Amino acid sequence: MHGKQTAFSLFFDRYWKEFYAYVYRILQDQEESTDILQDTFAALWEQREKLGQVQSIKAYVYTIIHHKAVKSIKNNIKLRHLKDELGKYFPSHDDKLAQEVNARELAALINEEIQNLPPRMREIFLLSRNEYLSYREIAEQLSISENTVKKQVSLSIKQLKQRIDAVYLTKSVSAVSICKALTLLDSL
Repeated sequence: MHGKQTAFSLFFDRYWKEFYAYVYRILQDQEESTDILQDTFAALWEQREKLGQVQSIKAYVYTIIHHKAVKSIKNNIKLRHLKDELGKYFPSHDDKLAQEVNARELAALINEEIQNLPPRMREIFLLSRNEYLSYREIAEQLSISENTVKKQVSLSIKQLKQRIDAVYLTKSVSAVSICKALTLLDSL
């Protein structure tokens, strides 16, 4: 175990700057680049027993970093799109603080409703939306079928729409607006 830790530390120390330069060229964001590298090395450590099958660890790490960077870019584009769309559906206020409070309230409500999903459905939804795993990756990780994953994600989005719609109807916000905004979650 200690030998693997030492080898891992040496690999980390030797290639950190090189990997960082690579991911930074893609993202142009220091914090996001660092986060991706930390996630990558954490995943490598967790999967260290399987790495014996990998021919080139360095190439393998580059591939992981590249995929994580692409996912990050896609997520940021979708997030900007979601914010733009939310801005279309909610009444505009001159006061930016009020807009921020409304956005935070909606985000808190969405997070609360996610926590209210049945445990397995919540796990699948979060792996899909927070970990950015594909249906295939989730199915493999949880030893279930891709169709089950797809159905659970679809049902969770439907439940979230219904619950959030009900809450916002009582706050006299357009149900259609919430549904349209939450439909954007389906594309994330």
